[in-house]
Amino acid sequence: MSSKLMRIVAAFLAVFALVYTVSAGRLMDVGQNKGYSPKLVERSRKRGTGHAKAKAQPVMERAAVTAGAPTATSPPSCGGNNCANAFNKQFTASLDNLESFCSSWTAAPTAVFSPTGTATWAANCVGTSTAAPVQPAVASKVSSACSCFVPEPTSTPGGFRFLNKNTEPYQVKSLPLVNFDIGEMYSGLIPIDMDDPSRALFFVFQPTDGPPVDEVTIWLNGGPGCSSLEGFFQENGRFIWSWGQYEPTFNPYAWVNLTNVLWVEQPVGTGFSIGNVTATSEEEIAQDFANFFLNFQKIFGISKFKIYVTGESYAGRYVPYISAAMLDKKDTEHFDLSGALMYDPCIGSWDYVAEEVTAYPFIEANNNMIGLNASYLATLKELDKTCGFADFRDKYYKFPPAGVQPVAPDIPFESTCDINTLATYAAFKINPCFNSYEIVTQCPIPSDPLGFPTNLAYSYPGLVPLYFDRPDVKAAMHAPTQISWSECSGPVFFNNEDSSLDPIQHVLPQVIEATNRVLVSNADLDFVIITAGTLLSIQNMTWNGKLGFEEEPSTPTVITLPDLQYQQTFVDNGYAFDFEDPQGTMGINHYERGLMWAETYLSGHMQPQFQPRSSYRHLQWVLGRIEEL
Repeated sequence: MSSKLMRIVAAFLAVFALVYTVSAGRLMDVGQNKGYSPKLVERSRKRGTGHAKAKAQPVMERAAVTAGAPTATSPPSCGGNNCANAFNKQFTASLDNLESFCSSWTAAPTAVFSPTGTATWAANCVGTSTAAPVQPAVASKVSSACSCFVPEPTSTPGGFRFLNKNTEPYQVKSLPLVNFDIGEMYSGLIPIDMDDPSRALFFVFQPTDGPPVDEVTIWLNGGPGCSSLEGFFQENGRFIWSWGQYEPTFNPYAWVNLTNVLWVEQPVGTGFSIGNVTATSEEEIAQDFANFFLNFQKIFGISKFKIYVTGESYAGRYVPYISAAMLDKKDTEHFDLSGALMYDPCIGSWDYVAEEVTAYPFIEANNNMIGLNASYLATLKELDKTCGFADFRDKYYKFPPAGVQPVAPDIPFESTCDINTLATYAAFKINPCFNSYEIVTQCPIPSDPLGFPTNLAYSYPGLVPLYFDRPDVKAAMHAPTQISWSECSGPVFFNNEDSSLDPIQHVLPQVIEATNRVLVSNADLDFVIITAGTLLSIQNMTWNGKLGFEEEPSTPTVITLPDLQYQQTFVDNGYAFDFEDPQGTMGINHYERGLMWAETYLSGHMQPQFQPRSSYRHLQWVLGRIEEL
């Protein structure tokens, strides 16, 4: 090797080492900035939380003006190679073209979108080469997709329902890299006490794209200290930029299709929210939230709306306490709590029953994805017995319940009986990209614009700074520029201690009994909060006069919502239209005495991200749009 070439190689290695060191240092800083002990970082983070090339998918503006609405005898243009080519691939209209096609139904500010009209125009897109047996399916599919992308205009002709002189400072008109109309959206800081702007919570509010509804659905991520902007941007918002995506895309299963959604970064100490951290309990956090929410309603002119509180992970504590605080207000003008939803929630003695007691059976059942060798599996099985977990399951995992469970002992982090952590560390050695939140994750670590795709904080160079830490994003969203945003921060409790009782003791039963509309769900690929552990917590809770479920959940949850994300990709690859529909049985559900249980198949911790169709169905039930899952 020549000396010149050796110098070039040495220079390259030096640059690489510098970049690696900076990246590693950044990850260490992220961990330290969380403000937690290692046990809280790993076990209390509980984040509260496509393979096709992404395309920009513009959302048509409400009442978009066109050259003129088509007539019943003149099929609308569905795009270059679609109706013009008589559906030579059965269904070749891309979502982009469908949106343009559907815009004809909102040709004027006074236009009213009609499902009947949708079906009529959809029928016109059935070409002569479309086989007769599939023509109704094609028409129905076009109709369904159009209904999703171009719902009825809001009740304000040519404008936005909640836009007024008080809300205008919060309006978000566009977002960097979101290359389509973002619709009606607001964000910013609202004080907990209007006389003290130094303590304020950051929010994002997206009113529904569907017919106007007098309701607000609140979404909270967990942590404690993890941002609800994760839910907004990667789970159930109008547009999403999820793991592995090249850019933000329109979300066909957005919760704003059904309801007005409010995402809030709370408690103080989370995300862009500002102020001194003073809370020592869930009760204090709930009061802060209720005060913020009342101020939000006054600014946005909201009253006598139904309120639904939803969230995931450590929000399994936030949701019941905030809901109970609303009920205690006895003020239906501002706090008409009508239902609640919790995904993979920290309820009961979750760090014992949902992490340790149920860990070994989970590992054994899923070891084809985790990959532990037989000798280590045998070691864990013996620990499962000697630590008393097997006996606990044998006695208390029963329907109806065997009785009230004993007070859970503390399992020190990384101790001999901390099976969950021991198995996770072993899995890291086999698969450094192992992800407790979704155990099927393999290398490489997925790209993530929010910088937290697995158990590890990680960003590829092209995604630094994190999306919500970009100056142009902060400016667009009216976010405080002095805050360095990260997905999980904190602390959010004074002295890092949450002193409140677990929700099953009082507040969760109170919410169930007041609304008879509470859904608790757990995902089967989640090793952070294990499904069987959440059921154990339910079996230790008394509500509406009885302990636990009397019957073991067994009703299949069959998802028939169409695939609006990847169908076009299947068609482009030569598959028949509707090849991948229906999705089929995607879980198990059960309802007793006001509580709906939903076990979700093939999903990790963040259910709206991994199984958006199932999540959409869950929300439909909570809102009262359907009576069965």
